This record gives sequence, C-alpha cells and structure tokens, in this order.
Amino acid sequence: MGEGEAEDPGSPRQGYALVVGPEGPDRDWAAVTLQESGLEVAAATEDEIMGGRDWVPPTLLVLDDHASREDRKATQKRLQGHPSFIGVPLLILAYDADIDSYTSALTKGAAGYLVKPVNADELTTAAGKLVDWKRNADRSEKRRRLRRPLLMKVDIDIRARKLRVPGELVDASGAGCRLELKEALQSGDLIRVVLHGHDDSTHVALGAEVRWHRVAPSGIHVVGVRFTGTTALLAGKLLGFASTGLT
Repeated sequence: MGEGEAEDPGSPRQGYALVVGPEGPDRDWAAVTLQESGLEVAAATEDEIMGGRDWVPPTLLVLDDHASREDRKATQKRLQGHPSFIGVPLLILAYDADIDSYTSALTKGAAGYLVKPVNADELTTAAGKLVDWKRNADRSEKRRRLRRPLLMKVDIDIRARKLRVPGELVDASGAGCRLELKEALQSGDLIRVVLHGHDDSTHVALGAEVRWHRVAPSGIHVVGVRFTGTTALLAGKLLGFASTGLT
C-alpha cells in the first residue's frame, strides 16, 4: 500500500485483542467492551503472560493498569520485550492523568494512552484504529519498518489561512506523520502540528509540510506530512523513535 492509498475498511478484522491486567471489574469491562465491538478477545494477568506459555501474537495488546507510574513503566517494558508482542500496538488504560505518565508511555513505545474510567466509545474507537493499522501494516513492509502507530490529539495550525483546527495523529516516523482532521489540506501546505496531552495542549509544535491528502470513506481528511525546519530534529525523540529504536 502506497503512502496516499486508501486503506480497506470493509474487510473483516482478523486476529484478536489481548487484555493484560489483574482479574477484576476493570479488566472484565475492557474485555467485554472490545468483544461487543466485534473483536475476538482474550484476557490474562502479567504473571500468566510471563509464565512461559507461547502466545499467538495478538493484533492488539491492551494493558489494563492499576499500578504506580514506575511499576507501569516496568510492565510496559516487559510486555514490549516479550517475543510474541514485538510490533504489536500497545494501548494503555490507566488512572494517572498527569502529563508525565501520558508522555512517558507514548515515548517509550505505547500506541495510545487512555485515562480511566474510559468511555466505551473512546476505547472501541482507539482499538479499532490500532487493529486496522496493524492489519494494513502487515500488508506493507515499508510501513511496518518505518512507522509506528501513535494515537494523539493535536491542533493543526494552517499558516496560510491563519486557521487552527483539531485533529488526531494516527501514526508517525522519524521524518513525518499521518493526521486525520475535518479540514481539507493541499499538497505543499505548511502547517504546525501542536501536540496534546490527555487534557490539553502541551504547546509543543512541530513544523510540517503536507505531502499528500485523501478523503476516507467516513468523510474525514487524511494527510501525510513531513517535518520541516529545526523541529524535524526533535520530532523523533518527541514521538518516541529514539527510545524504541525506530528511525
């Protein structure tokens, strides 16, 4: 699949989501919510994951967390290092809403971070995007090698129109990213991508140039952008490529 080609939203989602966390109502809710959205789901504790069993690689890994930030970081590292989970998008559900918890999880390789209690629509939307990303990445060697999924709210400053619109970052590489927004953009447009934390803007802005644009079947505008200027040197670190080893 090329850079600007449309993904195939009509084909059925395959594989399964694995929800990792202690037994209890939070994990049960996450598993049932994902099942009701049409995903196959399995659930396990971290001890069960690390107990030596060979796991069929899931399409999506969900960490339902109850621990402190430091314990969560250690769990995230162990899960991402598990041979069955290499390259599998990791979605973290946690109670910590502070910016350090949010940014630390994402820069260390998580594909998304949702603060509990999570709205069912928010969970299923994020999970669906990550499952679809994994499915399409598996069909594209270039995407799998050079990009990683990364769900993050952003503001997009369209310089020529002096207009700021909300959007979402969907995936990223060290050189650019893919964005979804409701405003049409054109190839060559210069923009600023302002990164968000869980609640509000971080006020960190990355300069970028639009390389391609298409309209998804849902009507949302999807653009691929290349980072420009001095911020291009910082983008890899800010978006987690320095710590994950991706370039």
